[in-house]
Amino acid sequence: MANKKKFQEKANALFEKYPQENKIFISENGQCFFDEKASKDYHGLKEFDSEPEVFFREGFEDEDDSDLQETLHQSELARMALTGIVEEIAIVCDLDQDYEPANTETDETLTSVIILREKYVITQKQLTEANAKLEELSGLAAENENLQQQLEAANKQIEAFGTTNNTIKTRKNASQTHSTET
Repeated sequence: MANKKKFQEKANALFEKYPQENKIFISENGQCFFDEKASKDYHGLKEFDSEPEVFFREGFEDEDDSDLQETLHQSELARMALTGIVEEIAIVCDLDQDYEPANTETDETLTSVIILREKYVITQKQLTEANAKLEELSGLAAENENLQQQLEAANKQIEAFGTTNNTIKTRKNASQTHSTET
């Protein structure tokens, strides 16, 4: 008890000297710390049996541990939920993996990612179909060009045949004219 009273006086003197501090940790041998970790490390180094004593500036008290623990617990649950959502988003973004469709309980962000993936898949399918149609049309254009060349060659042959036929008719007519005149 005498130690506790001495330590409280020591803490009060330090609070006067350091007005920005509201909490002090004092080890068994009277060493003072403003940092809890440093005080615990010192206690471990000195192998003291008890924990450092904590003293507060008048009017200040330690946080309510139950509230702090509840807040910490809620924060950890929120972190785990967000980690799960991030993992689910990664699965949905991997086009090689299947995913669960969105439902009423699906996180809003995950639902948005699922909708984007579905739109992406539809767009990819349409693009693939359009590319196949483009290849087909390119093949038809090449075939059309080939047919056009064949048609032009056939027209030239017809023209050549027509010219040859006219020449033959002209010769026939000329030979008939010569024979009737004689």
